[in-house]
Amino acid sequence: MPDPECHIRFDNNPYGVYFAGQTLAGQVELRLTEVLNVIGISLRLDGITEIEWSEIVESSAQAGRKTTSYSGQQTLLNSISFLCGSSVGPVRDLAIGTHTYHFSCELPTHLPTSFEGYHARIRYTAKVSLHRSKNRTDQIGQTSFTVLRHLNLNEHGSVLVLPTKSELTKVFCCGPCSSEPLYISAQIPRCGYIPGQTIVMKIDAVNRSRTRVNEFRVKLVQKLCCTSQHPAVETRTDSLVVAESRCSGVTSGEVVKHQQNLLIPAVPPTYTDSSHIFSINYELEVEARVTGPNISPRLAMPITIGTIALETSVPRDKLKPLAKPPWDPFSSQHYTDIIGTRIPVGNAARRSHGGLDEPSNGSGNVRLHYIVHRTSGGSVDGLPDEN
Repeated sequence: MPDPECHIRFDNNPYGVYFAGQTLAGQVELRLTEVLNVIGISLRLDGITEIEWSEIVESSAQAGRKTTSYSGQQTLLNSISFLCGSSVGPVRDLAIGTHTYHFSCELPTHLPTSFEGYHARIRYTAKVSLHRSKNRTDQIGQTSFTVLRHLNLNEHGSVLVLPTKSELTKVFCCGPCSSEPLYISAQIPRCGYIPGQTIVMKIDAVNRSRTRVNEFRVKLVQKLCCTSQHPAVETRTDSLVVAESRCSGVTSGEVVKHQQNLLIPAVPPTYTDSSHIFSINYELEVEARVTGPNISPRLAMPITIGTIALETSVPRDKLKPLAKPPWDPFSSQHYTDIIGTRIPVGNAARRSHGGLDEPSNGSGNVRLHYIVHRTSGGSVDGLPDEN
Protein backbone atom coordinates (compact mmCIF):
# COMPACT_ATOMS: atom_id res chain seq x y z
CA MET A 1 0.00 0.00 0.00
CA PRO A 2 1.58 3.33 -1.04
CA ASP A 3 1.91 6.14 1.47
CA PRO A 4 -0.63 8.96 1.11
CA GLU A 5 0.39 12.39 -0.17
CA CYS A 6 1.09 14.65 2.80
CA HIS A 7 1.36 18.46 3.00
CA ILE A 8 2.20 20.49 6.12
CA ARG A 9 1.25 24.17 5.99
CA PHE A 10 1.54 26.95 8.57
CA ASP A 11 -1.32 29.39 9.10
CA ASN A 12 -0.58 32.87 7.70
CA ASN A 13 3.11 32.05 7.70
CA PRO A 14 4.23 30.58 4.36
CA TYR A 15 7.92 30.61 5.30
CA GLY A 16 7.43 29.09 8.75
CA VAL A 17 9.30 31.73 10.79
CA TYR A 18 8.33 32.06 14.46
CA PHE A 19 9.61 33.78 17.57
CA ALA A 20 10.33 31.71 20.67
CA GLY A 21 7.21 31.77 22.83
CA GLN A 22 4.90 32.29 19.83
CA THR A 23 2.11 29.86 18.92
CA LEU A 24 2.88 27.64 15.94
CA ALA A 25 -0.35 26.74 14.14
CA GLY A 26 -1.19 25.12 10.83
CA GLN A 27 -2.78 22.19 9.13
CA VAL A 28 -1.84 18.77 7.77
CA GLU A 29 -3.48 17.67 4.53
CA LEU A 30 -3.59 13.99 3.50
CA ARG A 31 -4.69 12.92 0.03
CA LEU A 32 -5.69 9.26 -0.20
CA THR A 33 -6.18 7.27 -3.39
CA GLU A 34 -7.31 4.17 -1.47
CA VAL A 35 -8.66 3.29 1.95
CA LEU A 36 -6.04 3.68 4.69
CA ASN A 37 -6.04 1.50 7.82
CA VAL A 38 -4.37 3.19 10.81
CA ILE A 39 -4.74 3.42 14.56
CA GLY A 40 -3.57 7.05 14.62
CA ILE A 41 -1.84 9.96 12.86
CA SER A 42 0.69 11.99 14.87
CA LEU A 43 2.50 15.30 14.48
CA ARG A 44 5.89 15.63 16.12
CA LEU A 45 7.74 18.93 16.60
CA ASP A 46 11.49 18.49 17.07
CA GLY A 47 14.22 20.93 17.99
CA ILE A 48 17.80 19.74 18.24
CA THR A 49 21.35 21.03 18.54
CA GLU A 50 23.94 18.86 16.81
CA ILE A 51 27.70 19.20 16.61
CA GLU A 52 30.24 17.04 14.83
CA TRP A 53 33.79 17.28 13.55
CA SER A 54 36.78 15.06 12.83
CA GLU A 55 40.42 15.39 13.77
CA ILE A 56 43.41 13.62 12.24
CA VAL A 57 46.09 12.63 14.73
CA GLU A 58 49.58 11.47 13.81
CA SER A 59 50.31 8.21 15.62
CA SER A 60 53.23 5.81 15.41
CA ALA A 61 55.00 5.15 12.13
CA GLN A 62 53.37 1.71 11.85
CA ALA A 63 49.83 2.90 12.52
CA GLY A 64 50.03 6.09 10.46
CA ARG A 65 47.29 8.66 10.77
CA LYS A 66 44.22 8.13 12.89
CA THR A 67 40.92 9.96 12.36
CA THR A 68 38.72 10.58 15.39
CA SER A 69 35.14 11.81 15.01
CA TYR A 70 33.60 13.89 17.78
CA SER A 71 29.87 14.54 18.18
CA GLY A 72 27.25 15.85 20.56
CA GLN A 73 23.51 16.33 20.65
CA GLN A 74 21.00 18.23 22.77
CA THR A 75 17.21 18.09 22.53
CA LEU A 76 15.55 21.51 22.57
CA LEU A 77 11.97 20.62 21.63
CA ASN A 78 10.10 17.29 21.60
CA SER A 79 6.33 17.61 21.33
CA ILE A 80 4.01 14.88 20.01
CA SER A 81 0.29 15.33 19.41
CA PHE A 82 -2.19 13.03 17.65
CA LEU A 83 -4.20 14.50 14.80
CA CYS A 84 -6.54 11.51 14.99
CA GLY A 85 -6.60 8.26 16.97
CA SER A 86 -3.74 7.31 19.25
CA SER A 87 -0.77 4.97 19.44
CA VAL A 88 -2.70 2.15 21.14
CA GLY A 89 -6.30 2.60 19.96
CA PRO A 90 -8.35 0.44 17.60
CA VAL A 91 -7.77 0.34 13.86
CA ARG A 92 -9.82 2.84 11.87
CA ASP A 93 -10.39 3.25 8.14
CA LEU A 94 -9.74 6.54 6.37
CA ALA A 95 -11.80 6.92 3.21
CA ILE A 96 -10.45 7.91 -0.19
CA GLY A 97 -10.15 11.67 -0.64
CA THR A 98 -8.60 14.65 1.17
CA HIS A 99 -8.37 14.76 4.96
CA THR A 100 -7.40 18.00 6.74
CA TYR A 101 -6.24 18.18 10.37
CA HIS A 102 -5.48 21.38 12.29
CA PHE A 103 -2.77 21.69 14.93
CA SER A 104 -1.50 24.34 17.35
CA CYS A 105 1.49 24.38 19.72
CA GLU A 106 3.03 27.12 21.86
CA LEU A 107 6.80 27.21 21.42
CA PRO A 108 8.88 27.45 24.63
CA THR A 109 10.44 30.85 25.30
CA HIS A 110 13.94 29.42 25.84
CA LEU A 111 14.38 28.07 22.29
CA PRO A 112 17.52 29.46 20.63
CA THR A 113 17.62 30.95 17.16
CA SER A 114 17.96 28.51 14.27
CA PHE A 115 21.54 28.13 13.06
CA GLU A 116 23.37 26.33 10.26
CA GLY A 117 27.15 25.99 10.46
CA TYR A 118 29.84 23.69 9.18
CA HIS A 119 30.33 21.88 12.50
CA ALA A 120 27.14 22.87 14.37
CA ARG A 121 23.47 23.32 13.62
CA ILE A 122 20.25 24.18 15.43
CA ARG A 123 17.24 22.81 13.52
CA TYR A 124 13.49 22.66 14.02
CA THR A 125 11.23 20.22 12.13
CA ALA A 126 7.60 19.11 11.99
CA LYS A 127 7.02 15.43 11.12
CA VAL A 128 3.81 13.53 10.36
CA SER A 129 3.68 9.78 11.00
CA LEU A 130 1.15 7.00 10.44
CA HIS A 131 0.69 4.54 13.31
CA ARG A 132 -0.40 1.42 11.44
CA SER A 133 -0.12 -0.80 14.53
CA LYS A 134 1.39 -0.76 18.00
CA ASN A 135 4.76 -1.81 16.60
CA ARG A 136 4.79 -0.05 13.24
CA THR A 137 5.09 3.68 12.60
CA ASP A 138 5.83 5.21 9.19
CA GLN A 139 6.85 8.83 8.67
CA ILE A 140 5.07 10.26 5.62
CA GLY A 141 5.80 14.02 5.75
CA GLN A 142 8.34 16.50 7.09
CA THR A 143 8.99 20.23 6.90
CA SER A 144 11.32 22.66 8.64
CA PHE A 145 10.51 25.88 10.43
CA THR A 146 12.69 28.68 11.73
CA VAL A 147 12.80 29.97 15.29
CA LEU A 148 14.05 33.44 16.22
CA ARG A 149 14.83 34.26 19.81
CA HIS A 150 14.80 37.85 21.03
CA LEU A 151 17.81 39.09 22.97
CA ASN A 152 16.96 42.39 24.62
CA LEU A 153 20.21 44.21 25.27
CA ASN A 154 18.47 46.45 27.83
CA GLU A 155 17.97 43.43 30.12
CA HIS A 156 21.70 42.76 30.49
CA GLY A 157 22.55 45.60 32.83
CA SER A 158 24.41 48.83 32.17
CA VAL A 159 27.66 47.10 31.26
CA LEU A 160 26.69 46.97 27.58
CA VAL A 161 26.13 50.74 27.51
CA LEU A 162 29.61 51.58 28.78
CA PRO A 163 32.49 52.29 26.39
CA THR A 164 35.40 49.90 26.26
CA LYS A 165 39.01 50.21 25.23
CA SER A 166 41.74 47.71 24.37
CA GLU A 167 45.42 48.45 23.85
CA LEU A 168 48.75 46.75 23.30
CA THR A 169 52.43 47.57 23.10
CA LYS A 170 54.43 45.45 20.65
CA VAL A 171 58.23 45.18 20.53
CA PHE A 172 59.65 43.52 17.43
CA CYS A 173 62.72 41.24 17.61
CA CYS A 174 64.49 40.69 20.92
CA GLY A 175 67.75 41.23 22.74
CA PRO A 176 70.12 43.80 21.26
CA CYS A 177 68.05 43.78 18.03
CA SER A 178 64.81 44.72 19.77
CA SER A 179 63.04 47.81 18.53
CA GLU A 180 61.23 50.63 20.24
CA PRO A 181 57.56 49.76 20.88
CA LEU A 182 54.54 50.00 18.61
CA TYR A 183 51.54 51.22 20.57
CA ILE A 184 47.95 50.58 19.40
CA SER A 185 44.67 51.31 21.14
CA ALA A 186 41.07 50.82 20.00
CA GLN A 187 37.91 52.18 21.58
CA ILE A 188 34.17 51.74 20.95
CA PRO A 189 31.34 53.72 22.57
CA ARG A 190 29.41 50.67 23.86
CA CYS A 191 29.45 46.87 23.89
CA GLY A 192 25.92 45.99 22.74
CA TYR A 193 24.64 46.17 19.14
CA ILE A 194 22.02 44.69 16.84
CA PRO A 195 22.27 43.79 13.12
CA GLY A 196 21.96 46.86 10.94
CA GLN A 197 23.73 49.16 13.40
CA THR A 198 27.17 50.63 12.75
CA ILE A 199 30.09 50.19 15.13
CA VAL A 200 32.23 53.33 15.33
CA MET A 201 35.76 52.43 16.37
CA LYS A 202 38.55 54.88 17.14
CA ILE A 203 42.09 53.63 16.56
CA ASP A 204 45.20 55.38 17.90
CA ALA A 205 48.67 54.23 16.89
CA VAL A 206 52.15 55.42 17.78
CA ASN A 207 54.97 53.68 15.90
CA ARG A 208 58.36 54.09 17.52
CA SER A 209 59.61 50.86 15.98
CA ARG A 210 61.44 50.37 12.69
CA THR A 211 58.62 48.19 11.33
CA ARG A 212 55.99 49.64 9.02
CA VAL A 213 52.31 48.84 9.57
CA ASN A 214 50.81 48.57 6.08
CA GLU A 215 47.15 48.73 7.13
CA PHE A 216 44.72 48.21 9.97
CA ARG A 217 41.96 45.63 9.60
CA VAL A 218 38.86 45.90 11.79
CA LYS A 219 36.93 42.63 11.89
CA LEU A 220 33.70 41.40 13.45
CA VAL A 221 34.49 37.81 14.39
CA GLN A 222 31.85 35.19 15.13
CA LYS A 223 33.23 32.58 17.55
CA LEU A 224 31.49 29.20 17.56
CA CYS A 225 32.38 26.96 20.50
CA CYS A 226 31.48 23.25 20.30
CA THR A 227 31.89 20.73 23.12
CA SER A 228 31.60 17.07 22.18
CA GLN A 229 30.03 14.28 24.21
CA HIS A 230 31.35 11.27 22.30
CA PRO A 231 33.80 9.57 22.31
CA ALA A 232 35.23 12.06 24.82
CA VAL A 233 34.67 15.60 25.99
CA GLU A 234 36.62 17.87 23.67
CA THR A 235 36.18 21.54 22.81
CA ARG A 236 36.60 23.18 19.43
CA THR A 237 36.31 26.90 18.65
CA ASP A 238 35.87 28.17 15.10
CA SER A 239 36.31 31.85 14.22
CA LEU A 240 34.45 33.30 11.25
CA VAL A 241 34.93 36.86 10.00
CA VAL A 242 31.42 38.16 9.22
CA ALA A 243 32.33 41.83 8.54
CA GLU A 244 35.57 43.69 7.86
CA SER A 245 36.84 47.19 7.08
CA ARG A 246 40.35 48.47 6.39
CA CYS A 247 42.27 51.71 6.73
CA SER A 248 45.81 52.93 6.18
CA GLY A 249 48.58 51.90 8.54
CA VAL A 250 51.35 53.78 10.30
CA THR A 251 54.97 54.12 9.22
CA SER A 252 58.00 54.23 11.48
CA GLY A 253 58.09 57.40 13.54
CA GLU A 254 54.46 58.28 12.87
CA VAL A 255 51.40 58.97 15.02
CA VAL A 256 47.95 58.35 13.53
CA LYS A 257 44.31 58.45 14.54
CA HIS A 258 41.58 56.63 12.60
CA GLN A 259 37.83 56.33 12.91
CA GLN A 260 36.43 53.20 11.27
CA ASN A 261 32.75 52.37 10.72
CA LEU A 262 31.73 48.72 10.60
CA LEU A 263 28.18 47.75 9.59
CA ILE A 264 26.83 44.68 11.42
CA PRO A 265 25.29 42.20 8.95
CA ALA A 266 22.36 39.84 9.57
CA VAL A 267 23.80 37.38 12.09
CA PRO A 268 22.23 35.30 14.89
CA PRO A 269 22.35 36.88 18.36
CA THR A 270 24.85 35.97 21.04
CA TYR A 271 23.98 32.57 22.50
CA THR A 272 25.70 31.44 25.66
CA ASP A 273 22.90 29.96 27.80
CA SER A 274 20.65 26.89 27.63
CA SER A 275 23.28 24.74 25.95
CA HIS A 276 26.29 22.91 27.30
CA ILE A 277 27.56 21.82 23.88
CA PHE A 278 27.30 24.94 21.70
CA SER A 279 27.64 28.72 22.08
CA ILE A 280 27.91 31.80 19.84
CA ASN A 281 30.00 34.80 20.83
CA TYR A 282 31.27 37.87 19.02
CA GLU A 283 34.36 40.02 19.30
CA LEU A 284 35.87 42.98 17.49
CA GLU A 285 39.43 42.42 16.35
CA VAL A 286 41.95 44.99 15.19
CA GLU A 287 44.88 43.57 13.24
CA ALA A 288 47.94 45.65 12.39
CA ARG A 289 49.38 44.15 9.20
CA VAL A 290 53.16 44.55 9.36
CA THR A 291 55.89 43.95 6.81
CA GLY A 292 58.58 41.30 6.91
CA PRO A 293 58.60 38.04 8.90
CA ASN A 294 57.04 39.60 11.98
CA ILE A 295 53.72 38.41 13.37
CA SER A 296 50.98 40.99 12.93
CA PRO A 297 49.82 42.17 16.37
CA ARG A 298 46.13 41.88 17.21
CA LEU A 299 43.85 43.16 19.92
CA ALA A 300 40.26 42.11 20.58
CA MET A 301 37.17 43.36 22.42
CA PRO A 302 34.14 41.13 23.17
CA ILE A 303 30.73 42.54 22.22
CA THR A 304 27.15 41.28 22.48
CA ILE A 305 24.86 41.03 19.45
CA GLY A 306 21.14 41.16 20.26
CA THR A 307 17.81 41.74 18.53
CA ILE A 308 16.47 44.69 20.58
CA ALA A 309 18.73 47.74 20.63
CA LEU A 310 19.92 49.61 23.69
CA GLU A 311 17.60 52.47 24.60
CA THR A 312 19.30 54.10 27.56
CA SER A 313 22.43 56.20 27.67
CA VAL A 314 25.10 56.07 30.32
CA PRO A 315 24.50 58.38 33.31
CA ARG A 316 27.33 60.89 33.72
CA ASP A 317 28.00 59.73 37.26
CA LYS A 318 28.86 56.24 35.92
CA LEU A 319 31.20 57.45 33.22
CA LYS A 320 34.81 57.10 34.32
CA PRO A 321 37.89 58.07 32.30
CA LEU A 322 39.60 55.08 30.75
CA ALA A 323 42.83 54.29 32.54
CA LYS A 324 46.02 55.32 30.77
CA PRO A 325 48.74 52.73 30.18
CA PRO A 326 51.90 52.87 32.31
CA TRP A 327 53.64 54.26 29.23
CA ASP A 328 51.54 57.10 27.84
CA PRO A 329 52.46 57.52 24.17
CA PHE A 330 50.56 60.78 23.93
CA SER A 331 52.28 62.60 26.77
CA SER A 332 54.39 65.65 25.91
CA GLN A 333 57.52 63.83 27.06
CA HIS A 334 57.15 61.14 24.43
CA TYR A 335 55.75 63.52 21.86
CA THR A 336 59.19 64.54 20.59
CA ASP A 337 60.80 61.16 21.31
CA ILE A 338 58.32 59.32 19.09
CA ILE A 339 58.75 61.62 16.14
CA GLY A 340 62.49 61.80 16.56
CA THR A 341 62.66 65.49 15.68
CA ARG A 342 62.33 68.31 18.16
CA ILE A 343 60.49 71.40 16.99
CA PRO A 344 62.49 74.51 17.96
CA VAL A 345 60.66 76.96 20.19
CA GLY A 346 61.06 79.72 17.66
CA ASN A 347 59.48 77.69 14.84
CA ALA A 348 55.79 77.18 15.61
CA ALA A 349 54.06 74.31 13.86
CA ARG A 350 51.08 75.26 11.71
CA ARG A 351 48.08 72.96 11.27
CA SER A 352 47.11 72.27 7.68
CA HIS A 353 43.60 71.59 6.40
CA GLY A 354 44.50 67.90 6.04
CA GLY A 355 45.12 67.58 9.76
CA LEU A 356 48.93 67.48 9.58
CA ASP A 357 51.32 69.68 11.49
CA GLU A 358 54.31 70.58 9.36
CA PRO A 359 57.31 72.18 11.08
CA SER A 360 58.69 75.27 9.44
CA ASN A 361 62.26 73.90 9.45
CA GLY A 362 61.50 72.00 6.24
CA SER A 363 62.09 68.52 7.63
CA GLY A 364 60.41 66.02 5.30
CA ASN A 365 60.40 62.98 7.61
CA VAL A 366 58.05 64.28 10.29
CA ARG A 367 54.26 63.74 10.17
CA LEU A 368 52.13 64.67 13.16
CA HIS A 369 48.47 63.61 13.05
CA TYR A 370 46.12 65.67 15.25
CA ILE A 371 48.38 65.60 18.31
CA VAL A 372 48.33 68.88 20.24
CA HIS A 373 49.23 69.40 23.89
CA ARG A 374 47.93 72.59 25.47
CA THR A 375 48.72 74.12 28.81
CA SER A 376 46.13 75.61 31.13
CA GLY A 377 46.83 79.03 29.64
CA GLY A 378 45.79 77.91 26.19
CA SER A 379 49.25 77.78 24.58
CA VAL A 380 50.65 74.73 22.90
CA ASP A 381 52.90 72.70 25.18
CA GLY A 382 56.48 73.24 24.04
CA LEU A 383 55.44 76.05 21.67
CA PRO A 384 55.05 79.74 22.40
CA ASP A 385 51.61 81.29 22.64
CA GLU A 386 50.88 82.99 19.33
CA ASN A 387 49.37 85.90 21.15
